[in-house]
Amino acid sequence: MLHGQSVGGMIRRALLVPAAVLVLFALLMASCRREEQKVSPATFPSAPVILISVDTLRADHLPAYGYRKVDTPNIDLLRKDSVLFRNAYAHVPLTLPSHATVLSGLLPPENGVRDNIGYRFDGSKHASIPSFLKQQGYATGAAVSSYVLRSASGLGSLFDFYDDHFDASTDGSAGNLQRAGSQTSAVAERWIDEQGRAPFFFFLHLFEPHSPYDPPEPFRSRFALPYDGEIAAADAVLGEFIQHLKDREIYDRAIVIFISDHGEDLYEHGEPEHGIFLYRDVLHVPLLVKLPGGRRAGETIDRSSGLVDIFPSICALTGFPPPERLSGRNFLGPATTAEGPRTIYAETFYPRIHLGWSELRSLIGERFHLISAPTPELYDLAADPAEKKNITSEERRQFAIMKEDLGQYGALLQSPLQADPEDEKKLAALGYIGSRQKSDTGPLPDPKEHVGEIAPMLQSMRMLDLGRIPEAIAGLRAIVKRNPGYTDAWSQLGRALETVGDYEDAVTAYETAVR
Repeated sequence: MLHGQSVGGMIRRALLVPAAVLVLFALLMASCRREEQKVSPATFPSAPVILISVDTLRADHLPAYGYRKVDTPNIDLLRKDSVLFRNAYAHVPLTLPSHATVLSGLLPPENGVRDNIGYRFDGSKHASIPSFLKQQGYATGAAVSSYVLRSASGLGSLFDFYDDHFDASTDGSAGNLQRAGSQTSAVAERWIDEQGRAPFFFFLHLFEPHSPYDPPEPFRSRFALPYDGEIAAADAVLGEFIQHLKDREIYDRAIVIFISDHGEDLYEHGEPEHGIFLYRDVLHVPLLVKLPGGRRAGETIDRSSGLVDIFPSICALTGFPPPERLSGRNFLGPATTAEGPRTIYAETFYPRIHLGWSELRSLIGERFHLISAPTPELYDLAADPAEKKNITSEERRQFAIMKEDLGQYGALLQSPLQADPEDEKKLAALGYIGSRQKSDTGPLPDPKEHVGEIAPMLQSMRMLDLGRIPEAIAGLRAIVKRNPGYTDAWSQLGRALETVGDYEDAVTAYETAVR
């Protein structure tokens, strides 16, 4: 007995006090959750969804990601209103397969689109953002700025409205296979205005700063790199488009997602543009997500994300359960320890399909980046963000783990369909090597060992596109002298010789290409 109390009474009182506290705490937490839901709703039913893709835009060439050699005031303003993802990655450094991945929420081996030509997205077999949102009562529209995303690629059938009007019927030069972003955004503005207050999804594609880099004034004179000048030109178009959304009182209530489909090497690893390699400069892309009402404005997320995450994230934000078997995850959802460190898959079969070299596949994680090639590569992104030192021999355990993880994605390639020669010619005018090589089953050369052949080839193709035929012929003859097995160089030489009426030599060049 202590002060007339039994031990049992003391224990009961000791148990009662915490129970009361727990009840009070539970009531307070429920109240907080109700208030949090009122202030920060997890979903935005019927919100307009606008996806803006600026083609070939490296994340590390934007001030929002620390770059200081170009001005992008409109992207900077969008960043202030948005969540910025510091480590977002593309899954393939090519325009059509990357956008097919974005719209389908499936990786290239799953959606079947592995290259810009010879593959078509099949909307009857796979769900897509526009087809899914259409089922939920959304109107769907798109306007694209490049022939690469023409309706015949399979993307047009996914939308109620798809504008891909190019003057591609003339000479096949690059200028006829793309249009200025201002023209494309004007189409977008007209369609959006017609929707009123109804829910809609719109995909706006700007082709600046894709090659050939030709920024208009005043951007041409203001920036040292023409590539940066084109980024500034795209920023100006974006600013006018966003202002239009604000004038129509759409911007504040909309979900706006800003991305690029891939980056650009800019010779940092020997590649003039993109498509051949899988280094971070072609995979690291901007990702900004602006939510309605200024929610989470200015936030930054460091964990790795992929463009494949856009579809499930849009489902989460609009409050609809996502389709089954999507490859990505909600990038705005909470990170859980159960998920573990994430790696992002990427591939390019472009060197195999077009150049007769080996395909490349990669996994990029929080710290390490594995590139599977005939001579494999492993990079420590923390110590070597420019990926200049291959540490495969120093980090054998890490290499083995990531190599095993990469194996789950498989390396099978569906054979490309027979391509229209006119399509090949038009894509060549945009800087893509046009001819397709025979798919060999034996060991193929490592692209690292042959990338030096690409720049002279692209230069000769540009001379041909510009009508500077003698220079093109001289360049192509030098290429085939160094590499007599370069099929596409023989094909382009035949085209150039045919242009000047040298039919006998043209036939010889074409016959050599066929052999």
